Amino acid sequence: MGISLPIKNNAEIDSIKDLYRRKNQISELLMFTLAINTGIDLIDLLNLKVKDIKNKLYLSLDKNKTIPLNDEILELIKMVIAKRKSNEYLFSNTNGDKLHRASVFYSFKNICAELGLSDKYSAASWRKTFAYHYYMKYKDLSYLQWLFNQTNIKLALKFIDVDENMNLRYREGVCL
Repeated sequence: MGISLPIKNNAEIDSIKDLYRRKNQISELLMFTLAINTGIDLIDLLNLKVKDIKNKLYLSLDKNKTIPLNDEILELIKMVIAKRKSNEYLFSNTNGDKLHRASVFYSFKNICAELGLSDKYSAASWRKTFAYHYYMKYKDLSYLQWLFNQTNIKLALKFIDVDENMNLRYREGVCL
């Protein structure tokens, strides 16, 4: 599969979302949107059931990781689960079985190809996309290390495809 990079360009993210909407692939749109806005691992996404997310403002992956859901995600959730039973998988195939990871990768590769986007994007890019944009906004590597179980800052920066010399991040103006 090769290396997958974060989707750094917001216009590319918007074009992916728009294509999902045009194709009426709302479930896939929800999966993509959830992943790029929360950093949830694909395996965790595929294991979600309707009851895990129905009528909730937060998603609890375990007792230590509770993630807020934004308005766009909440609206997509309502659309996806409208006629679904609580014990069904949130992301399922036509037989009601849990989607397989490989089918998600294949489907997303097709979306990217249709849009003429880089072949360096895959479903593995989703978490990296969240991490990249989170880092660019907050410069908080410690949270990303914790969320992704990274052992050091260099790994976290490599994960999000950021080449930053931390020596240059000295904060001037510290006068104690």
